[in-house]
Amino acid sequence: MTHTMKTLLAGFFLVLLLPASGLAGTPKEALQNSVDQVIILLRDPAYRNETTRPEMRTRLIETIKGIFDATELSRRALAANWNKFSAQQQQRFTDAFLTLLQNTYLDRIESYSDEQVHYLDEKLLAENRAEVSTMVSGKGKEIPITYRMCNDGGWKVYDVVIEGVSLVQNYRNQFAQILMNQPPDALIDMLVKKS
Repeated sequence: MTHTMKTLLAGFFLVLLLPASGLAGTPKEALQNSVDQVIILLRDPAYRNETTRPEMRTRLIETIKGIFDATELSRRALAANWNKFSAQQQQRFTDAFLTLLQNTYLDRIESYSDEQVHYLDEKLLAENRAEVSTMVSGKGKEIPITYRMCNDGGWKVYDVVIEGVSLVQNYRNQFAQILMNQPPDALIDMLVKKS
């Protein structure tokens, strides 16, 4: 795994820490409120207790799902290929892709160890799109992370850019390679098997 990919994975877990609540207000406020709430969840002794951990993990998974605009994330990850999928395939892809992301990053989320998130800048790109720049510090490192968000009834994340590397672009390249030789259902089946 390349250094860039490791950094992407290490930083991406922070966006998965964002719960669904607190999505009103400015993008920066929504992001900060969400991070604060999930850190409280992860610090809860119930999360370390074997008896209550399954319930706490379920709560965490639900909050992960809530922060993303799942359709926008999936549409951007497929780019022009999105229109080659039927409505049913688009929904199946979206479900499989989010499950894959959830399963890939859940262990990283649960290994949170007091990293600090510094909120640097908020830039409105359009009436319903924004970027929030942050710096994550901990373990002797500083990692710049930009969250791309859209507002369709509440600010939600559709991309994460870590040290200049876009999560959506990274997956887009992988999916485009597969779809050059495989039909949409084959890609969906691959995601389901990896989940």
